[in-house]
Formats: sequence, structure tokens, C-alpha cells
Amino acid sequence: MKRIIIIVIFLFLSLNLHPQFNKIETDKILHFTTSYVITDISYHFLEKKTSKNKALFYSTLIGISAGITKEIIDHKCGAGAQNGDLIADGLGISFSIIIIKF
Repeated sequence: MKRIIIIVIFLFLSLNLHPQFNKIETDKILHFTTSYVITDISYHFLEKKTSKNKALFYSTLIGISAGITKEIIDHKCGAGAQNGDLIADGLGISFSIIIIKF
């Protein structure tokens, strides 16, 4: 849980400290962070109940499902789905997997 908080703080501080990060929409950072947190928390919950490989697989599916569901809701509610959101979700999930594995 500590590393999740550190990542979130780092991402939001980066927006203010480095001008080149101003080009990245806050929405994309929220997608990245949310996907990371969902994948990480679900992994740590599931690893207590099943093997680590299954926990990693299921937590990845949970993260992907959450991102896709959010985009479907955006599309149906008129806000419009954006490919950049799915990319940010994928990066958050990938980063979570890297942190979990190493």
C-alpha cells in the first residue's frame, strides 16, 4: 500500500515540477493511477486466496475489465471514449505487473 501512495504522489507532483508534463492530460494520469491501484490491490487480495500466478492473471483481467468498462460508459453517456485512455490504462496495468514481479 505504501508504494501505491508513493506512486500517486510522485505522479501528481510531476505535473507541477516539470513543464513537459503539462502536455499530459490529468485524465490520462488518473487512468494510469487507477489501473495501477486496481491491479495492485486485487493482486494482493487474490494472492492470499490462490497461487501467485493465478492472482497475477486475475488481477490483470480485473484491471483490463475496469478500463474497458469505463470506456463503454463514457461512450454511452456521450463523453466519448478515447484511445489515449485505454493506453494509459494499459500502461498502469503493465507498471503494476512490473512492480509485482520485481
